[in-house]
Amino acid sequence: MDKRSLLIFRAALLILSAGWAGGVLAGAADPAADVIFHRGTVLTVDPFMTEAEAVAVKDGRILAVGSAADVLKYRGEATRMIDLDGRTLMPGFVEGHSHPFMNMLVENMAVDIRPVRYARGPQVMDVINAAVARAAPGEEIVFFGWDPVIQSGLKNPTRRELDALAPHHSLLIIGNSGHVAFANSRALEAAGITRDTPDPTGPMGGSFGHSEDGELNGRLDQGDPILAVMTPILKNRLSDPQKAVELVRKGWRQCAGNGITTVDDSMIDEQYLHLYRETAGLFPSLRIRGYAVHYKTWKPFEGDDLIKVNGAKVFVDGTPWTGTLFLTKPYPANPLTLEVMELPPDYIQKPYISPADLKTLVDDCLKEKRTLEIHAQGDAAIDMALETVEEGLERYPWPDHRFRIAHAPMIRDDQLERAKRLGVQITFLMSHVKYWGDILPTMVGEERGRRWMPAGSAERIGVNYAFHFDGPVAPNKPFSVLETAVVRKTVGGRILGPEERVTIDEAIRAYTINPAYQLFMEKEVGSLEPGKFADMIIVSENPRTIPPHQLSDIKVLAAYVNGAEIFRAPEAIPPNR
Repeated sequence: MDKRSLLIFRAALLILSAGWAGGVLAGAADPAADVIFHRGTVLTVDPFMTEAEAVAVKDGRILAVGSAADVLKYRGEATRMIDLDGRTLMPGFVEGHSHPFMNMLVENMAVDIRPVRYARGPQVMDVINAAVARAAPGEEIVFFGWDPVIQSGLKNPTRRELDALAPHHSLLIIGNSGHVAFANSRALEAAGITRDTPDPTGPMGGSFGHSEDGELNGRLDQGDPILAVMTPILKNRLSDPQKAVELVRKGWRQCAGNGITTVDDSMIDEQYLHLYRETAGLFPSLRIRGYAVHYKTWKPFEGDDLIKVNGAKVFVDGTPWTGTLFLTKPYPANPLTLEVMELPPDYIQKPYISPADLKTLVDDCLKEKRTLEIHAQGDAAIDMALETVEEGLERYPWPDHRFRIAHAPMIRDDQLERAKRLGVQITFLMSHVKYWGDILPTMVGEERGRRWMPAGSAERIGVNYAFHFDGPVAPNKPFSVLETAVVRKTVGGRILGPEERVTIDEAIRAYTINPAYQLFMEKEVGSLEPGKFADMIIVSENPRTIPPHQLSDIKVLAAYVNGAEIFRAPEAIPPNR
């Protein structure tokens, strides 16, 4: 069955399961809609990418979609009428891989030095020096976004250099990838880390860097070492529960303001989940799904329609920008890899998890019917992931596992074919192409660089793929992601691998219904069809008709979850017309 036939087949199943009658949800006790959106273009993102004129909503779900004449039949005395005034209504974006808690921290509790804001090293150092100068005595200072790969002129700092920079403060600089950080002596001391502290083991692993004399050099690689230094800072800054809730609420509004109505926390834990539930009990909420490194805390798919923990998360390798990809061929030797990234010649990172441990994890998930997200970026990491999943499925068959590989920038065609055969999903971080595309051919070689994030190949082969922004690594701007997928233009103006472009319809699906399927939500969100939750956005332009290079200019005017408004832009049309 090809991809289009599969989409139609899924739509048929959805129609039968939802009890539809034409374009109307059958069985409603009262046919009068609570809200009707009309006088605009409705992008349904159904299997045929149908455009409609109006949508009726009742009890938080879509009651009817179709022509204005058909939908207005469901207008009652109490029905609210929202006049789109020629604007476009479409499904809310489904952000299938992100870190909303970490994104909230970066936006509100760290000094932002990300390369999307500061392209050159001297600019970054000016910001750092200014932040240290204005900090109160004893105040902890956290920076996020350090990236010498594209912020030219930066060199990774040592503990002693950071001590000289901020002798009276705990100072932590987190790399833009989130996989590396640098701390001064005061920050390490506050966390209780000494030269004798053992490297963490387990799923988050990592290491504390040491110089030749055995002393700490301030470098922190991977999750647990970074978290160890962050923990005392977070305890100080999030000691007020009300403030924590307000910050989460602010983060949700930012997501909704960019058109995101469903977000996946790909490293959820008990504290994050508790805070999400507390916030959702007080304020309008996004729809949230989670994947956990410490997954045994929850049963598979534990939660409700609004907030649910789907499954497990594991790391096979790291990030391109620190040289921690598990590759079949090494990074090329050049000034970027040898001097800026500080890699030895012919370097290949070993996987972060042993084949035996990955086998145990995959088998556990299959036996428990618990889905799994696998972080794998290098092609050898992807080989390891697919091989382990295939062997696991032979032992414990589960046709609907929907295991997925996150990022997968170097996935080859043979791996895409294998993923399709196994039912493994792929989710691409397209912002790599835009912001790092100019240096990728130098970093990994011309052929591998131009193919980076091969969405076009995934489309041709027929594997189900999605897009994500991986906040706070990249800006949460879905329309910018769509533009990158369709055009593949870098910030430097290069068209990187035009053969890997996708059409606008394919790109829209990759940020709506495709990730909904990956998250086991295709019967709930991702398209505007009767029976689904009314998770929708009003936008300034129709992305199907605007020139591709203007997609990132589209503005989100309003966002709705369960038919309730969770965001409205100042320039939006009035709520009732």
